[in-house]
Amino acid sequence: MNPSAPITPSTFPALSDPVGEPWPLELQMLPPGPLTSAELAQQVSPSLVRRHYRRIWHGMYRREDQADGLEIRSRALAKTFPDGVLRGRSAALMWGDDSAPEDAPPEIWLPATRRTRQGRVYRYGAMPGHAITEVDGVRVTTPLRTCRDLAVDLEFEDAVVSVERLCAMVAELPAQLRAAAEHPIGRGARDFEQVVRACDPRSISAMSSRARMVLADADCGDFGHGHQVRLGRNLVELPLADPVARCAVYTSPAPVSAPASVRWGTSSQAGDAESLRARRDRASARHQSRLQGAGWTVIIVRERARGVTTLLPRPGTVPETGPAGVPRRAAGLLAARWPTTELRLPAHGEAASDPHGLWGSPW
Repeated sequence: MNPSAPITPSTFPALSDPVGEPWPLELQMLPPGPLTSAELAQQVSPSLVRRHYRRIWHGMYRREDQADGLEIRSRALAKTFPDGVLRGRSAALMWGDDSAPEDAPPEIWLPATRRTRQGRVYRYGAMPGHAITEVDGVRVTTPLRTCRDLAVDLEFEDAVVSVERLCAMVAELPAQLRAAAEHPIGRGARDFEQVVRACDPRSISAMSSRARMVLADADCGDFGHGHQVRLGRNLVELPLADPVARCAVYTSPAPVSAPASVRWGTSSQAGDAESLRARRDRASARHQSRLQGAGWTVIIVRERARGVTTLLPRPGTVPETGPAGVPRRAAGLLAARWPTTELRLPAHGEAASDPHGLWGSPW
């Protein structure tokens, strides 16, 4: 922003808080963070700074409507070190990874050592030029290099989930990962190869990925992403399913604060996001009901308790051996980690005879 330019209500879009209520007009007219002390002194009066800005760390500030999470701190770190490169969780977030914890410390690669600061991660070592790019004006590692760093730095499950979320955002990344895993070299090569082998780029959410890994670790069924069934005239892709056992797993994450694009966007954007979420929930409920009517078992996995009792079948309702026993075992494994897991049995006694979804044919 030009410091000499007059600030008017049209200078910034109308902002909304996480529940969609507009912030005061005075706040909407102020420049968003991260801002240095010098930038604030040039653009905002001291009284407004005291009322509407919060310190991220010494010399760096955010506007009070901006959540103090990984994104704002990563951008602040990049602003503090213009010659650095965001890496790890910070780079993954910039590429669209929605699985990173908000309280994760920002990470940056630096060409020279610096004094360590609490709540910030500095990395050093080799960083070839072809591993660096730019996203939204911020220097970050490329998606492939980011995946390599995640595989080395994170626990196995977290690394797989994060890499899968990046694959969902960067179309060419799955092919790059497969090629790189064929000839892994350098530090962490074995970890990188293991993470890539465990990834399924078709996963639609972090929760769905974690559920698949829990079931795979226990060798329960053959659950995977991307299986399609025909419901009436529509071809529907199931988030996680074992078609032989005719069992579908739906995940329902706990409510979280709105993403930055909504938190810092307009009130209408927040409303549009909420409306889209409601439409998706209604469509998902319809699909679940129709699956049960066609002889499928549906498992609902919730990330956090919502006052719903875990519903497991009575002994003998679902056989415990063979493909027909997979749903009950899967529900038990998932309920051990997510206690509010629900097991919804088929709507009739006998399962559908077609495991590939042809029962939905209009003929």
